[in-house]
Amino acid sequence: MNQFCENLLHAGLNLMHVMNDTLWEYVDFYIILAIGLYLTFKSNFFQIRTIIRPRETFRHLKRISEDDRINGGIRPLRLYFSSMGGSIGIGNIGGIVSAVSIGGPGGLFWMWVAVFVGMLVKYAEIFLGIKYRVKNKSGGYDGGAMYYLSHAFNSKTIPAFFCILMCIYGTEIYQFKVVEDAFVETFGLNRIAVVACLLGLTTYVTVGGVKRLSSVCTVLMPIFLALYTFVCVYVIIRSNVNFGELFSDVLKSAFSGRAAVGGFVGSSFMTTVQQGMSNAIYSGDIGMGYDSVIQSETQISEPGIQARTAMFSLFTDCTICTLSVLLVLCTNQWSAGYTHGFDFVVAALSPYVPGVKQLMAVFFALAGLTTIFGYQAVATKSAKTLSPKGPSIYLIYSIAAFIAFSFLDQNFAREIMFIAGGLIVLVNLIGIFVLRKEIQFSRHV
Repeated sequence: MNQFCENLLHAGLNLMHVMNDTLWEYVDFYIILAIGLYLTFKSNFFQIRTIIRPRETFRHLKRISEDDRINGGIRPLRLYFSSMGGSIGIGNIGGIVSAVSIGGPGGLFWMWVAVFVGMLVKYAEIFLGIKYRVKNKSGGYDGGAMYYLSHAFNSKTIPAFFCILMCIYGTEIYQFKVVEDAFVETFGLNRIAVVACLLGLTTYVTVGGVKRLSSVCTVLMPIFLALYTFVCVYVIIRSNVNFGELFSDVLKSAFSGRAAVGGFVGSSFMTTVQQGMSNAIYSGDIGMGYDSVIQSETQISEPGIQARTAMFSLFTDCTICTLSVLLVLCTNQWSAGYTHGFDFVVAALSPYVPGVKQLMAVFFALAGLTTIFGYQAVATKSAKTLSPKGPSIYLIYSIAAFIAFSFLDQNFAREIMFIAGGLIVLVNLIGIFVLRKEIQFSRHV
């Protein structure tokens, strides 16, 4: 019986892997690239003009006049950290490193491509999310992809489908599982006790909604960013790698795949592209609709002002991903053949940082929990859009899913997340394209 269950799970994992590859290699990759490039040329490279002037964007947020504020919203900078809380997570460490181990060093280049065009995709979804938001009974605002999709398709079916997908995707079973495994395997803690504690924390933040999420992320995110950046930069400098040769290898691998090296199985061009772009999209929530829901609660009345902050959030996300990849490339651990991304990073840091396994378990917890909290909040709002009883039903479902996947392999949860995410991106980007003429680029840059 046990052998039958193992064979069934293995067959299911293979099927999901084929679905995942098909969705990302032949559908989402081209749609994201096409819409991202369209918005780039339409806006005259608006993302570049924004990124090179960070002080102007954030100074404007601080000095925005009272005439541009509205009652009932959340302060824009708090939402900025909430955005980073959802995007900067385990995908920036374990996920992107696993992508390079499968697709080769060239995955780093395609991650950069995805981020460059993805900046305007995120800008577009936040702009539309704020434009079509509505006032809710508690004095705040409800907005996001489900609202602008209603206008795009003049239908309730597609927004409802998006909300169902978000409830599935918003239950971050992969990140939950990684955090759980890190604590159990590193500190020898009881798995059930760890699951119970994580569920308690997740439920606490979820019940508090976006306001509680923003408060938690405002505290946790700066700590994580500072510590992880310092550790990575320190090890990369100590590795004494030739960066000219390293980046030359990245570019060659980006367009040719990579032959087998050591424990590395070798990859095709499309595998390299798919791994780099899909993990960048997953890590940065590009086209996922997450930010459109979160940022719609801003107290700023002009959509373009708040939408610009998403570019800096995605730029920060890309920086953390790049540091993680450089870490394993500089230490030559990317081809070591480990099963999970956590193990690659630990192996890279071990010669330089004492107690690294315990340290990385804490890092993974900080990164993973903020993402789990963020998506729980967004999924709860999606469930509320479906039905007044939706949040209660969703909470029961998410707890059951977290418990069930706590006893399965990480890769099983990862495949489910990528398939659900791929479908979300497909629906969301079609809606953005339909409403493309509604998108305006801020006059302040």
